[in-house]
Amino acid sequence: MGMLATLISGLASGETVAAIHRARTAAIVYVIAMAAALCGLGFLVGAAYIWTAMRYGQLAAALGFGVGFLVLAGLILLIYRISAGSRARRRAQRRNADMKAIG
Repeated sequence: MGMLATLISGLASGETVAAIHRARTAAIVYVIAMAAALCGLGFLVGAAYIWTAMRYGQLAAALGFGVGFLVLAGLILLIYRISAGSRARRRAQRRNADMKAIG
């Protein structure tokens, strides 16, 4: 009963609305920061490409960046696939523990 009273008093006092407002504001700030970080990362990749093209030539730079990004994508997928098995085992263990607790 005390928990329900706390929730109702929070709604009545506007605390809940203020918390939602703070969460929405924080989400907007994080989205803007992520967009700025992605722009910065894009410019860094562009600068690295320009430097590589000046040093090794345009074709070699394009091929190198293309192969590099494909290798990076492959590594990400490989790591995801390897970790998927352990995540499935943890879910099964958690489900078994929940079933034992219910029983």
